[in-house]
Amino acid sequence: MDDAQEGRRNPAIHAEALAAKTTLRRKMTKIRKSMTPEARQAASDQMVERLVKLPAYQNAQTVFAYASMADEVQLDGFIERALSDGKRVAIPWITKKGTMEAVEVTSLQGLETGFYGIRNVPAAERKVIPPEEIDLSIVPGAAFTVEGARLGLGGGYYDRYLGVRAPQAERVALAFDALVFPRPERRKIPMEDHDIWVDVLVTETHVLSFDKKR
Repeated sequence: MDDAQEGRRNPAIHAEALAAKTTLRRKMTKIRKSMTPEARQAASDQMVERLVKLPAYQNAQTVFAYASMADEVQLDGFIERALSDGKRVAIPWITKKGTMEAVEVTSLQGLETGFYGIRNVPAAERKVIPPEEIDLSIVPGAAFTVEGARLGLGGGYYDRYLGVRAPQAERVALAFDALVFPRPERRKIPMEDHDIWVDVLVTETHVLSFDKKR
């Protein structure tokens, strides 16, 4: 029996994994927040330059990104680039706790602030994009490994959406080098059977591709 199966059958193992994730998430969030705005923007620009050269981006018609919070990888420039390249772009709409939809965005001007302070398209302008039409998803996370493991932000939104509703979408994570564990620590992130892995990891210095796991 593998770790995922054991965790699914044993509530104590699941609780242990949740506790480990929470502790690690707090640690990595502190690291992310410690970056200066200038360093964050410079690293973000480098990631975007690598991202737009990937076949996954160049071949995508519909891209699911996100309107960045202040301490995240900054994606406004990427969204504007994708729109100018003729891509259909969507950002998350939190519909209720644990669930979200992809909503088309045609401009970053006029976005409103919704759940958890996340910018979104005003209610009167929201157009939901079917999950099966998404070709590429830019996946946020608190930490990653060089084998594609991902520590999410705690709500399970992307695990449910991409793992269940849009499994065909190529998953590309943009992450600061400081949030990526090297190979000797690949098991640092406790992955459960419902947790999604990423297909490509882009940092300010590297692009890593992986075999799709979930």
